Amino acid sequence: MLKIVDEATGQDITQTGEAGSAVLYLFSQGGRFVDRISVTRERIMKRAPIPLPDGTPGRCRAVVWANAGTGQRFHSPAAGSRIEDRAVSLIEEDDTFHHTPDDLFFGRARLGPTGEAASEEITLIRKNARIHITARGLDRNTPEDLYYFTVEIPDDGYDFAGNPISGTAHVHRTGTFRDNGDFSTDGTFNLVHTDEADSQADEVIVNLYERMSARSADRLLASVTEVDGDRISLPAGRTLNLLIELNEGGGLSIRMEITPWNEIYQWDIW
Repeated sequence: MLKIVDEATGQDITQTGEAGSAVLYLFSQGGRFVDRISVTRERIMKRAPIPLPDGTPGRCRAVVWANAGTGQRFHSPAAGSRIEDRAVSLIEEDDTFHHTPDDLFFGRARLGPTGEAASEEITLIRKNARIHITARGLDRNTPEDLYYFTVEIPDDGYDFAGNPISGTAHVHRTGTFRDNGDFSTDGTFNLVHTDEADSQADEVIVNLYERMSARSADRLLASVTEVDGDRISLPAGRTLNLLIELNEGGGLSIRMEITPWNEIYQWDIW
């Protein structure tokens, strides 16, 4: 059976149905694709056992992806596919920016020698990260649709084993001025999670732009890759809240807070 857990809180959320439907992929011990099983949302919520197809190897590796809608491209494995092959790709539009992915859930397990899925419980947790960006110190007399953020991340998908796959992705987000003068994205949005960045090639880059006339390049107002010496990372199942403050004289003050899934941090006014 499948168990859905909010890793940030430890709460069992199986019966909420928010993980949607799922696909269970079976791979041999050596990592070769064997078969797939579709699992309905209702079956997950009822914690019903999942019977395996006849002929399933006695020992195999099971990976489960859930809640995959149209926010990304999901690659179907074929005979000869391996667990290290690409499973998920972000969708690129106009060769410029990528769509944000769905609220994906993922889990994996090694099934016992009998291959009985009914005797195994596979725990699924949220796979992507979320981010909310706020800019402070912008000119409120400038129309808000002339400001926008971009986020560059080092990975543009996952393999079947759930590991991020290298491939730079760029996401574009507009924002809105709040009553306190802050300019922020409209809610949170999903991104492929990252591990802690060890090198420049792994870094996350958040940019703030002002759109200029058609004859001029857009003006870069801020580019952020680290906070207090720590490179920005996007933890799976959690929300990165980033505050970019444009100070008088051209300096930047950057703050970062990690909160539970979809929880927006309320920045103090000072």
